[in-house]
Amino acid sequence: MPWRKYNKKDGKFGPIYFISRGIQVRYDSRGLWVVFMEKNGIRKNKTFGQGRDALVKAIKGAEKLSSKMTALPVQQEAEAAKQKAESGIPKFKPYSIIWLENNEGRWHVNTLQRYEEILRLHIWTDNVFAAKRLDEIERSDIKRLLQRLFKIRSSATVETAHSVIHGIFDEAIDDKLLNANLSKGLLKKILPAKRQRDEKEADPLSLEERDLFLDYAEQHCTLSEQLILKVMSYAGFRLGEVLAMRIRHIDFNNMTYHVCESFKKNKFSKPKGAKKRLVDIPKFLMEVFKSYILHIRKENMQKGKCGEVDLLFLDPKENLKWPFSQRRIQDLVKKVCKGTGLRFRNPHDLRHTYATILLMAHQSPAYVQKQMGHSSISITVDTYGHWVSGEGRSGLEDALLGSVRNPGGNRISSHMKQNDLSK
Repeated sequence: MPWRKYNKKDGKFGPIYFISRGIQVRYDSRGLWVVFMEKNGIRKNKTFGQGRDALVKAIKGAEKLSSKMTALPVQQEAEAAKQKAESGIPKFKPYSIIWLENNEGRWHVNTLQRYEEILRLHIWTDNVFAAKRLDEIERSDIKRLLQRLFKIRSSATVETAHSVIHGIFDEAIDDKLLNANLSKGLLKKILPAKRQRDEKEADPLSLEERDLFLDYAEQHCTLSEQLILKVMSYAGFRLGEVLAMRIRHIDFNNMTYHVCESFKKNKFSKPKGAKKRLVDIPKFLMEVFKSYILHIRKENMQKGKCGEVDLLFLDPKENLKWPFSQRRIQDLVKKVCKGTGLRFRNPHDLRHTYATILLMAHQSPAYVQKQMGHSSISITVDTYGHWVSGEGRSGLEDALLGSVRNPGGNRISSHMKQNDLSK
């Protein structure tokens, strides 16, 4: 069968076949076979129907589309094969394209996009990596590239660039093209220790600023936009997690939401770290959800559509086919900040606001970690600890002076007694 020659993984609704980079055949929620294509910012899809015959047609259609859209990678692969036949070793750029193709199926979609961006913007633009064979690139070339990048970009970008180069050289070793990975151990020679790096810190709103921000949103934004901002502020969701919200994941009885999806660039994927979690939703926010869902159902009925609701934040500008884009919400946050006269924040700072407000109210760091979906409590404490200067302040003097509460009452230190007697 034609689909057997392609890598496959299980998607949310059924199999996903990876035809080439950016082109997939998926089994969707309607039980139909659909070809999805994304290339150079262009996104398209075409439905082929149900059953095995539809799958065969979808595979053939995807192959035809792939031959048109991937002409450059095919040429690069041919060039790499020619170079390998002539010299035994391909050039870095065509080999790196093959590396992306070979590993696409095992990466998160956001990881793939990030790696492509790093190669296109920062590595292929370097003359050495654009023109030299893998075996001609020296350790000093890699070090120079990373040092130059560190002068203009963040430590995280340098780390990602190093990971890409390291991964490509590792694959070359597996393919018996190279004997050693020249990028190994270079990062510690370029970047300072993590605790010494001048990384961008979270910039949360204070409690008063948050209320001012949301009050302005209630007066000037649509109901959908208001609720998106409230979910990040009152529940600590990441932006992609909010945009992927579905009604079936809300538990109105237990007042929780099951975070199991994220949305970015018209693609649904698992949350960060592929970790699902249950988040407690405050009662007042759950009441807003109920009113909002009722509003959507009424709107759908007025438009002659089914009253059922699935995705909560469909964008009218996308003809209600896709949720709001992340760029749209980033612009929205900027607009509200400007309207309220607040310093500009990004959507993730609303998530930071949620965490800092909970911690400053003496909520347990372990509980905040669970709500936020951090992989460890150290991330929670390291990120937000310095905003909680009052943590432990209550009873500080009593603890240091030995005034300890016990079942029999208060024991006052001898030092305090002597001070009292001297008065």
